[in-house]
Amino acid sequence: MKTSSSQTTLFAEKIVVTEEKLDSLEIEIADIGQPAGANLRRRLDALKVEEYALQRNFSEAQEPGKDTPHRREQLEALLHHIEREEASLEHEADFLRQSAPSSVTVAAEAGSRFLAAIGRGMKRVLKGHRPLGRSVFVNHSYDTLVTRYGLRRPKANPDEEENKQD
Repeated sequence: MKTSSSQTTLFAEKIVVTEEKLDSLEIEIADIGQPAGANLRRRLDALKVEEYALQRNFSEAQEPGKDTPHRREQLEALLHHIEREEASLEHEADFLRQSAPSSVTVAAEAGSRFLAAIGRGMKRVLKGHRPLGRSVFVNHSYDTLVTRYGLRRPKANPDEEENKQD
């Protein structure tokens, strides 16, 4: 039979592995996107709460005099429940990842390609001219405006020069 310290170390390692799996599941569910991943996201959030409770209860059980066999059984039962739920979530996430993209995803990608094609067409047609609504003065310094467009600083008003001299 294993000693209590080796069981504690093994249990702590299982908790760390469980936490790492939850993090990887969160990334995978985020990649799936909405609306398919909404239910999985809700289940993952509930599982994170349970995992946090497991960590809290485990740290409380490490205090002297609080490590009872009944408490250890409860912690192991909670850990097994979390592991089963993780496996179920992972299975469903893999299934959804393999499914065909939703019509919303396909429509968004098509719209993006269409807008990119229109942008390329406008560049060809306009040949460097800026369409209406875009200013030539944006993001330019005074020196670049002078060199590109021949703008000069307006001469000061003679009345202002007289006031300055007084």
